[in-house]
Amino acid sequence: MKYGLKLWSIDKKELFREAAQLFEKKEIDFLELYIVPNSFVLGESDTLNMLKDIPTILHAPHMEHGFDVFILDDSKIEIFKKQVIKTADFLNSKFIVVHAALGDSQKDFEENIKKINDPRLLIENMTKIGLENEICFAHSYLQLKLIKDSGFNLCLDFSHAIKSAIAQNIDYKEFIERLISELNPAYFHICNGKINILKDEHRDLFDGEFDLKWIKNILFKLEEEKDVYLAFETPKGERGLENDIKNINYFRSL
Repeated sequence: MKYGLKLWSIDKKELFREAAQLFEKKEIDFLELYIVPNSFVLGESDTLNMLKDIPTILHAPHMEHGFDVFILDDSKIEIFKKQVIKTADFLNSKFIVVHAALGDSQKDFEENIKKINDPRLLIENMTKIGLENEICFAHSYLQLKLIKDSGFNLCLDFSHAIKSAIAQNIDYKEFIERLISELNPAYFHICNGKINILKDEHRDLFDGEFDLKWIKNILFKLEEEKDVYLAFETPKGERGLENDIKNINYFRSL
Protein backbone atom coordinates (compact mmCIF):
# COMPACT_ATOMS: atom_id res chain seq x y z
CA MET A 1 0.00 0.00 0.00
CA LYS A 2 1.25 3.48 -0.86
CA TYR A 3 0.97 6.10 1.90
CA GLY A 4 0.87 9.83 1.19
CA LEU A 5 0.52 13.04 3.13
CA LYS A 6 -1.14 16.28 2.09
CA LEU A 7 0.39 19.70 1.48
CA TRP A 8 -1.17 22.95 0.28
CA SER A 9 0.54 25.16 -2.28
CA ILE A 10 0.61 27.97 0.32
CA ASP A 11 2.51 25.88 2.88
CA LYS A 12 5.93 27.07 3.96
CA LYS A 13 8.97 25.92 2.01
CA GLU A 14 10.23 24.07 5.09
CA LEU A 15 7.29 21.65 4.88
CA PHE A 16 8.05 20.86 1.25
CA ARG A 17 11.69 20.28 2.13
CA GLU A 18 10.69 18.01 5.03
CA ALA A 19 8.31 16.09 2.77
CA ALA A 20 11.12 15.51 0.26
CA GLN A 21 13.30 14.14 3.07
CA LEU A 22 10.50 11.84 4.26
CA PHE A 23 10.16 10.50 0.73
CA GLU A 24 13.92 9.90 0.49
CA LYS A 25 13.76 7.97 3.79
CA LYS A 26 10.80 5.95 2.44
CA GLU A 27 8.51 7.09 5.24
CA ILE A 28 6.00 8.23 2.61
CA ASP A 29 5.39 7.03 -0.95
CA PHE A 30 3.77 10.12 -2.50
CA LEU A 31 2.32 13.55 -1.82
CA GLU A 32 -1.06 15.09 -2.45
CA LEU A 33 -0.85 18.81 -3.24
CA TYR A 34 -3.91 21.04 -2.90
CA ILE A 35 -3.73 23.96 -5.31
CA VAL A 36 -4.72 27.30 -3.79
CA PRO A 37 -5.55 29.59 -6.74
CA ASN A 38 -2.93 32.22 -7.61
CA SER A 39 -0.53 31.08 -4.89
CA PHE A 40 2.46 30.40 -7.16
CA VAL A 41 3.90 30.94 -10.63
CA LEU A 42 4.69 27.70 -12.41
CA GLY A 43 8.38 27.53 -13.30
CA GLU A 44 9.29 30.12 -10.64
CA SER A 45 8.24 28.15 -7.56
CA ASP A 46 11.09 26.60 -5.58
CA THR A 47 8.58 24.53 -3.63
CA LEU A 48 7.13 22.91 -6.73
CA ASN A 49 10.63 22.22 -8.04
CA MET A 50 11.26 20.21 -4.87
CA LEU A 51 8.45 17.84 -5.87
CA LYS A 52 9.75 17.00 -9.34
CA ASP A 53 11.15 13.65 -8.20
CA ILE A 54 8.28 12.79 -5.84
CA PRO A 55 5.05 11.15 -7.08
CA THR A 56 2.50 13.92 -6.54
CA ILE A 57 -1.28 13.75 -6.82
CA LEU A 58 -3.03 17.09 -7.30
CA HIS A 59 -6.18 18.24 -5.55
CA ALA A 60 -8.01 20.98 -7.45
CA PRO A 61 -9.43 24.02 -5.60
CA HIS A 62 -12.83 23.46 -4.00
CA MET A 63 -15.58 25.56 -2.42
CA GLU A 64 -13.26 26.96 0.24
CA HIS A 65 -11.57 28.88 -2.58
CA GLY A 66 -14.68 29.59 -4.62
CA PHE A 67 -14.32 26.69 -7.03
CA ASP A 68 -17.58 24.87 -7.75
CA VAL A 69 -17.81 22.57 -10.78
CA PHE A 70 -21.48 23.50 -11.06
CA ILE A 71 -20.52 27.15 -11.63
CA LEU A 72 -17.59 27.18 -14.01
CA ASP A 73 -17.30 30.63 -15.50
CA ASP A 74 -14.43 31.59 -17.79
CA SER A 75 -12.21 32.76 -14.92
CA LYS A 76 -12.56 29.43 -13.08
CA ILE A 77 -11.84 27.46 -16.24
CA GLU A 78 -8.73 29.60 -16.80
CA ILE A 79 -7.54 28.88 -13.25
CA PHE A 80 -8.06 25.17 -13.72
CA LYS A 81 -6.28 24.96 -17.05
CA LYS A 82 -3.32 27.22 -16.21
CA GLN A 83 -2.77 26.35 -12.55
CA VAL A 84 -4.06 22.81 -12.12
CA ILE A 85 -3.66 21.07 -15.48
CA LYS A 86 -0.27 22.66 -16.19
CA THR A 87 0.98 21.85 -12.69
CA ALA A 88 -0.16 18.26 -13.15
CA ASP A 89 1.82 18.19 -16.40
CA PHE A 90 4.86 19.74 -14.70
CA LEU A 91 4.81 17.19 -11.87
CA ASN A 92 3.67 14.30 -14.06
CA SER A 93 0.74 13.73 -11.69
CA LYS A 94 -1.12 10.46 -11.96
CA PHE A 95 -4.45 11.91 -10.71
CA ILE A 96 -6.25 15.23 -10.22
CA VAL A 97 -8.88 15.09 -7.46
CA VAL A 98 -11.97 17.29 -7.88
CA HIS A 99 -14.87 17.90 -5.50
CA ALA A 100 -18.29 17.55 -7.08
CA ALA A 101 -19.43 20.49 -4.92
CA LEU A 102 -23.08 21.54 -4.67
CA GLY A 103 -26.16 20.91 -6.74
CA ASP A 104 -28.35 17.97 -7.59
CA SER A 105 -28.41 17.81 -11.38
CA GLN A 106 -26.34 15.15 -13.13
CA LYS A 107 -26.86 17.01 -16.40
CA ASP A 108 -25.44 20.26 -14.99
CA PHE A 109 -22.52 18.38 -13.48
CA GLU A 110 -21.67 16.63 -16.75
CA GLU A 111 -21.94 19.84 -18.81
CA ASN A 112 -19.65 21.75 -16.47
CA ILE A 113 -17.06 19.09 -15.66
CA LYS A 114 -16.48 18.53 -19.37
CA LYS A 115 -15.25 22.13 -19.62
CA ILE A 116 -12.20 21.07 -17.61
CA ASN A 117 -12.10 17.47 -18.76
CA ASP A 118 -8.82 15.62 -18.37
CA PRO A 119 -8.24 11.83 -18.27
CA ARG A 120 -6.54 12.21 -14.87
CA LEU A 121 -9.65 13.64 -13.16
CA LEU A 122 -11.02 11.78 -10.15
CA ILE A 123 -14.35 12.88 -8.68
CA GLU A 124 -14.35 12.72 -4.88
CA ASN A 125 -17.41 11.46 -3.02
CA MET A 126 -18.88 13.97 -0.59
CA THR A 127 -20.70 14.07 2.72
CA LYS A 128 -24.44 14.50 2.34
CA ILE A 129 -24.51 17.53 4.66
CA GLY A 130 -22.04 20.31 3.87
CA LEU A 131 -20.36 22.64 6.34
CA GLU A 132 -23.10 25.25 5.82
CA ASN A 133 -25.88 22.61 6.05
CA GLU A 134 -26.18 22.46 2.27
CA ILE A 135 -26.81 19.19 0.42
CA CYS A 136 -23.71 18.07 -1.46
CA PHE A 137 -23.61 16.31 -4.81
CA ALA A 138 -21.84 12.93 -5.18
CA HIS A 139 -22.85 11.71 -1.73
CA SER A 140 -25.10 8.78 -2.70
CA TYR A 141 -24.44 5.51 -4.48
CA LEU A 142 -26.74 6.50 -7.35
CA GLN A 143 -25.02 9.85 -7.93
CA LEU A 144 -21.58 8.25 -7.79
CA LYS A 145 -22.64 5.49 -10.18
CA LEU A 146 -23.92 8.11 -12.63
CA ILE A 147 -20.54 9.86 -12.40
CA LYS A 148 -18.71 6.57 -12.97
CA ASP A 149 -20.98 5.70 -15.89
CA SER A 150 -20.22 9.15 -17.38
CA GLY A 151 -16.60 8.09 -17.75
CA PHE A 152 -15.01 9.48 -14.60
CA ASN A 153 -13.02 7.54 -12.03
CA LEU A 154 -13.51 8.16 -8.32
CA CYS A 155 -11.57 9.18 -5.24
CA LEU A 156 -13.14 7.47 -2.23
CA ASP A 157 -12.92 9.57 0.91
CA PHE A 158 -13.70 7.17 3.75
CA SER A 159 -14.76 9.89 6.17
CA HIS A 160 -17.10 11.46 3.61
CA ALA A 161 -18.60 8.03 2.87
CA ILE A 162 -19.18 7.26 6.55
CA LYS A 163 -20.79 10.64 7.22
CA SER A 164 -22.95 10.30 4.10
CA ALA A 165 -24.10 6.78 4.99
CA ILE A 166 -25.13 7.86 8.48
CA ALA A 167 -27.04 10.84 7.06
CA GLN A 168 -28.80 8.43 4.66
CA ASN A 169 -29.61 6.07 7.56
CA ILE A 170 -27.69 3.18 6.03
CA ASP A 171 -24.87 1.00 7.37
CA TYR A 172 -21.58 2.68 6.52
CA LYS A 173 -19.66 -0.55 6.08
CA GLU A 174 -22.19 -1.89 3.59
CA PHE A 175 -22.14 1.48 1.79
CA ILE A 176 -18.34 1.51 1.49
CA GLU A 177 -18.18 -2.13 0.44
CA ARG A 178 -20.67 -1.43 -2.34
CA LEU A 179 -18.78 1.64 -3.55
CA ILE A 180 -15.53 -0.31 -3.70
CA SER A 181 -16.87 -3.52 -5.24
CA GLU A 182 -19.14 -1.88 -7.83
CA LEU A 183 -17.48 1.47 -8.62
CA ASN A 184 -13.80 0.54 -8.16
CA PRO A 185 -12.32 3.82 -6.83
CA ALA A 186 -8.83 4.64 -8.08
CA TYR A 187 -7.61 6.55 -5.01
CA PHE A 188 -8.44 6.98 -1.32
CA HIS A 189 -8.53 9.60 1.46
CA ILE A 190 -8.56 8.78 5.16
CA CYS A 191 -8.98 10.57 8.49
CA ASN A 192 -11.06 9.88 11.60
CA GLY A 193 -14.24 11.40 12.97
CA LYS A 194 -17.21 11.10 15.30
CA ILE A 195 -20.14 8.93 14.28
CA ASN A 196 -22.76 11.42 15.55
CA ILE A 197 -21.36 14.36 13.54
CA LEU A 198 -22.56 14.45 9.93
CA LYS A 199 -20.22 17.18 8.69
CA ASP A 200 -16.59 16.85 7.61
CA GLU A 201 -14.08 16.83 10.50
CA HIS A 202 -10.58 15.61 9.53
CA ARG A 203 -9.60 14.27 12.95
CA ASP A 204 -6.41 12.39 13.77
CA LEU A 205 -6.68 8.64 13.29
CA PHE A 206 -6.17 8.14 17.02
CA ASP A 207 -9.01 10.57 17.86
CA GLY A 208 -12.28 9.25 16.51
CA GLU A 209 -14.78 6.44 16.24
CA PHE A 210 -14.38 4.95 12.75
CA ASP A 211 -13.46 1.28 12.45
CA LEU A 212 -10.03 1.90 10.94
CA LYS A 213 -8.89 -1.70 11.29
CA TRP A 214 -11.82 -2.76 9.11
CA ILE A 215 -10.88 -0.09 6.55
CA LYS A 216 -7.28 -1.30 6.54
CA ASN A 217 -8.38 -4.89 5.95
CA ILE A 218 -10.51 -3.80 2.99
CA LEU A 219 -7.59 -1.93 1.47
CA PHE A 220 -5.19 -4.84 1.94
CA LYS A 221 -7.63 -7.14 0.13
CA LEU A 222 -7.93 -4.58 -2.65
CA GLU A 223 -4.15 -4.41 -2.90
CA GLU A 224 -4.17 -7.96 -4.21
CA GLU A 225 -5.79 -6.56 -7.38
CA LYS A 226 -4.07 -3.17 -7.86
CA ASP A 227 -1.85 -0.49 -6.32
CA VAL A 228 -3.65 1.27 -3.48
CA TYR A 229 -2.90 4.96 -2.93
CA LEU A 230 -4.02 6.23 0.50
CA ALA A 231 -3.69 9.95 1.32
CA PHE A 232 -3.88 10.99 4.97
CA GLU A 233 -6.03 14.10 5.50
CA THR A 234 -5.22 14.50 9.16
CA PRO A 235 -4.37 17.72 11.05
CA LYS A 236 -0.96 19.33 10.86
CA GLY A 237 0.84 19.63 14.19
CA GLU A 238 3.05 22.41 15.52
CA ARG A 239 6.26 20.60 14.58
CA GLY A 240 6.34 20.31 10.82
CA LEU A 241 5.04 17.03 9.42
CA GLU A 242 5.59 15.08 12.63
CA ASN A 243 1.86 14.62 13.20
CA ASP A 244 1.35 13.36 9.63
CA ILE A 245 3.93 10.63 10.21
CA LYS A 246 2.39 9.88 13.60
CA ASN A 247 -0.94 9.22 11.86
CA ILE A 248 0.64 7.11 9.11
CA ASN A 249 2.53 5.01 11.66
CA TYR A 250 -0.64 4.62 13.72
CA PHE A 251 -2.40 3.19 10.66
CA ARG A 252 0.53 0.90 9.90
CA SER A 253 0.31 -0.48 13.45
CA LEU A 254 -3.37 -1.44 13.28
